[in-house]
Amino acid sequence: MSRLAGRPRQTRPTSSPEVARLEGEIAELRRELDELRSEARRAAELYDLVFEGLRREDAAR
Repeated sequence: MSRLAGRPRQTRPTSSPEVARLEGEIAELRRELDELRSEARRAAELYDLVFEGLRREDAAR
């Protein structure tokens, strides 16, 4: 998101190369979001495994 913070606001890209550049930025941001979503899912899975293990350990006592 920091790449977008200092960008001046424009209502419409002024040229084809700019449109291509913006499309490239959008594609990269989408890839980054997909990676973050995947990492968040994996963290949630690990969290669930840890607490399930703790629950089983507690029940065994």
